[in-house]
Amino acid sequence: MRASGSWWFLGRVSLFATAVMAVVMFVCRGLFMAVLPPEMLFNVTARFLGIPAVFNVIHRLPNHLDAYAKYVLFGATFVLFLGFWFVLGCVYLRFVTRSTLFLWDGALVAVSVLLVALVLFPLQGLGVFGLASGNFLYPPVRSHGWAALFAGVFSLVLHAAWLQQRDLKMDEGRRDSLKVMGASAVIIAGFGALGRSILSSVAYAQETLGAWFSRINGLSPEVTPTSEHYQVSKNVFNPDVREKGWQLSINGLVDTPVSLSLDDLKALPAVERTSTLVCISNQVGGDLIDSSVWTGVKLMDVLALAGVQAGASELILYADDNYSDSFPLEAAFREGTIIAYLQNGEPLTRDHGFPARVLVPGIFGMKNVKWVRELEVTDEAYLGYWQTRGWSDEATVQTMSRIDTPVTTKLEDGYAAIGGVAFAGIRGISRVEVSLDEGRSWQEAELKPALNDLSWNLWAYRWQADAASYTVQVRATDGNGQTQTAERNRPLPDGATGYHTRTINVSA
Repeated sequence: MRASGSWWFLGRVSLFATAVMAVVMFVCRGLFMAVLPPEMLFNVTARFLGIPAVFNVIHRLPNHLDAYAKYVLFGATFVLFLGFWFVLGCVYLRFVTRSTLFLWDGALVAVSVLLVALVLFPLQGLGVFGLASGNFLYPPVRSHGWAALFAGVFSLVLHAAWLQQRDLKMDEGRRDSLKVMGASAVIIAGFGALGRSILSSVAYAQETLGAWFSRINGLSPEVTPTSEHYQVSKNVFNPDVREKGWQLSINGLVDTPVSLSLDDLKALPAVERTSTLVCISNQVGGDLIDSSVWTGVKLMDVLALAGVQAGASELILYADDNYSDSFPLEAAFREGTIIAYLQNGEPLTRDHGFPARVLVPGIFGMKNVKWVRELEVTDEAYLGYWQTRGWSDEATVQTMSRIDTPVTTKLEDGYAAIGGVAFAGIRGISRVEVSLDEGRSWQEAELKPALNDLSWNLWAYRWQADAASYTVQVRATDGNGQTQTAERNRPLPDGATGYHTRTINVSA
């Protein structure tokens, strides 16, 4: 008997099977870190978000809606993927017969595996069957196995529907049940995706800063608590890297290729330093900048184990999420460049790059690679994940300053006080100035010495203020004497520039 019937009925059954597969995918992702084919497809569609013109438009959205852009795109990609399987399900039900039942089941599994092997892997630049070098995130056998499993679940649901409903007669009760079950599955899948996007809510904690800076309400601490430190990645699901079996390899133009475990790294002489990270996508006055105490080993010491050959000029970094970037070898030999394994005295969290990440002073966070897995010494220029989309390759930190305080703090002497942070990478900050008259005149703020030459500065300004509304601007001058530009530029491709301006009310 052929499973013919109205396309309406076949579509309802296929929709149910598609929804069940979606739920199974999210359950397996949450419990077993399964490789999701739609996540692989998202790695392709996400290139659209990385185009500087698109990125800058998205980051102008109000109410921090830009933070959800990649999750919205992932949702759309997931729906596109499910739509493909919905159509396959309709075809299956339309043409399957008892004699070809298992043949069709096998065909669906084969389609899923070949889709991953011949389409999704190559589109990500990982080669046919995912066999290209640098593919740490999607092991080929595991990836194809999960694809086969999900397709198997899908075909079994269709298989069962065909066996049970091959006469295509369903009473209203069954139809209603199918509606409820299908709708519930889609809702569960939707909430699963949404849940991953809202796990990073944080609570504010005020640090003791010393002197009268400590009395300024809303001023950032010199060291950001780990739970409040910003984290940005290209991923919808960050990799869950286990210490067991993890190795950091150093190869390329070296005398002796080396592989180090986390214990091997910890056995090397350790250094501890406070260092500030800022994201290239940070807006003027944005909060994608923080400072932590990092513990690790000097990158130059690790490279010395392998022996860098003459003529080498570039270091390429590959990560467990298949991210890659590079920077000049001279930056790798800076005193402050380290491979960190502790943040604020604790092991790196999953979102901050466990088990190890690279921190290189003076350049934006995108080149401070998390989940680092391989270091390749080369004599050729290399364009990383974001650079192939048009982002800055040098990625030198722009001089920035920010007003932290939304309101003034009334000091004991009657003065009103405000404050914030300033940062210019390895150039340091020499001066911060505040304007209360829209830039016509500038008054120098008090600058608290940075904890070291890799950290931001806190600044504060106090004045005898009348009860009124003030438009406050701030600007910083770096250690080379160069004052930050007033020219307003969007974050991409080189980092945002311009003065941060804030309206502050002073009460009587």
